[in-house]
Amino acid sequence: MKYLFIILVTMLAGCTTISDEVASFQKKQIEVLERKGYEPETLEGTLHQSVERMARQLFDTSIGLDVHSPVVVGTFLPVSNLEHEKNSNLQRIGLQIQESFITLSTQAGLKVIEHRALPSIMMTPNSDVMLSRTQVMQDQKINAEYMLTGTYSIQQNSLMVNARLIRIEDKSLVAAATDYIATNSMWSHSKVQLNDNQIYRGEY
Repeated sequence: MKYLFIILVTMLAGCTTISDEVASFQKKQIEVLERKGYEPETLEGTLHQSVERMARQLFDTSIGLDVHSPVVVGTFLPVSNLEHEKNSNLQRIGLQIQESFITLSTQAGLKVIEHRALPSIMMTPNSDVMLSRTQVMQDQKINAEYMLTGTYSIQQNSLMVNARLIRIEDKSLVAAATDYIATNSMWSHSKVQLNDNQIYRGEY
């Protein structure tokens, strides 16, 4: 009887220890679940996220898009003259919008044609070049059925970006989307100034 009492006390003590450990573990789990996620102080560096929002709008509203047909993605140009932007800061934004749409279109399952790809690797002393805007022949035929391109116009603190998916055969619009991209999506407000309808980035 004496030994039975000792065994029971030992078992109860063990249960208490296990119970305490379980309670402690559950408390830690609750603390982890309740911890707030990281939130950046500014929108700096969210250009790709802005383009992703526009891509969802574009693809979700497309009419008769054959996802298996090849698509070529072009550079986004200023709506005022449809020419390559001379302002270097805006030029980089137009090019990055293009790059983001290439990535997002591919991830969405579209067959994207990289029209800047060289027929062979061009070796230089410092790099192995596989893409080029100047080396590709102008008369090279691009086998694509759709073009994804667009324009942008300058607002007070943002760019209004217009994206469109065009069927090359008859130049009809398969999809279109318009959204705003904050000018601080690549640089903070303190480094960006709007002057005479152009974006100027201050020194770091």
